[in-house]
Amino acid sequence: MKKILFSLPLVLTSFIYAACSDLTSLSECSAYPQYCEWNNDTGQCQEIGGGGGGGGGGGGSADGPYQYSSISESDGLRNGPNYRDGVLYYPIDATPPYKSIVFTPGFGGGSVYMSNWAEFFASHGFVAMRIGPNDEINDSHFMRGQGLVDAIESIKLENSRTNSPLNGMLDMNSFSVGGYSMGGGASHDAAMIDNSISAIISLNPTVIFEDCDLCPANNYDGEIYCICMVPELINHPVPSFIFAGEVELSELSAYEGLLGQDIYANLPGSTEKILFEGANSGHGFAESPYGEVSQYALNWLKHILLDDNEACESLTQVPSLSSQYLTNIDCVDSGVSGDINSDLIVNVQDVVLSVNLVLNSGYNPLADLNSDATVDVLDVILLVNIIVGS
Repeated sequence: MKKILFSLPLVLTSFIYAACSDLTSLSECSAYPQYCEWNNDTGQCQEIGGGGGGGGGGGGSADGPYQYSSISESDGLRNGPNYRDGVLYYPIDATPPYKSIVFTPGFGGGSVYMSNWAEFFASHGFVAMRIGPNDEINDSHFMRGQGLVDAIESIKLENSRTNSPLNGMLDMNSFSVGGYSMGGGASHDAAMIDNSISAIISLNPTVIFEDCDLCPANNYDGEIYCICMVPELINHPVPSFIFAGEVELSELSAYEGLLGQDIYANLPGSTEKILFEGANSGHGFAESPYGEVSQYALNWLKHILLDDNEACESLTQVPSLSSQYLTNIDCVDSGVSGDINSDLIVNVQDVVLSVNLVLNSGYNPLADLNSDATVDVLDVILLVNIIVGS
């Protein structure tokens, strides 16, 4: 198969802007009102809505119940070769083992641009890492996807690093990815690289797939390129939540056929997926967490990673902000609490299975009788009480 890699000017330079925290005066901060706001209390410029209501410091996007902290590369976090400036946020008062997600930004943006989303999920009990591309301008979608996979390796090492506050506290079978714009598209590249990834949150994604066997050839300044979206190029099984804007194409006309709506349409029907198209919204619809955007993203991870049936049911409800909401998810009640082997009887066999889960740090929602997202001795005691009292 002949594959031609060719970089096209498919992005808008209006999305290149300095990190708000780098703007040191009110006048500089005010020059970017769509992205930044001046915090009079701290005397600093910050991302709109950015922050840490959960305890990390700042505004109000991290509105979860948990306090959180962070680990940077200067603290011992691995510096992966396929990404730059990794920062790992983690809850400090939630119950492990923690499930993890990595976010990467759009064109021209560095790691800091995903702070809001990382802090949001940390405040809701997840480990969330933000990374940037090695080259914010020239790194391709595929290279950014490699960065997401590389960052997962960095998170895994925290589970065994002696001085890490997350030593022994991570769920080593649950790693998700996400990102904004190019980063959102890169999350699907990551899934094609490693389909053991647990879930995807794709925020206003763009994609570029190049294949001259599957895509028509075009000429650009004498160079032949073959870019399209067809099912064969995005054939992965990773559950995917896709945010898109109703009028996004008017801002990114060069990406016709390569936006969130197109990703949803071309993903396999067997892949669990949702498309949340924001009414009258453009490319920035899901750039930062807020309102229904953050709530639906959170419920997606609760549904996929925690097998939370209530969260799943909430995802079947059409959000008020949507112009189009499509999904193929099927919310099936996972069974009777305590009936771990699904034989319709809660008995000593279930106790044995529950104890095995505790000994091996495993998880089964049917064994999590107190709904604290972990299976421990308390759940075994509750299970025994059910049997004794029946």
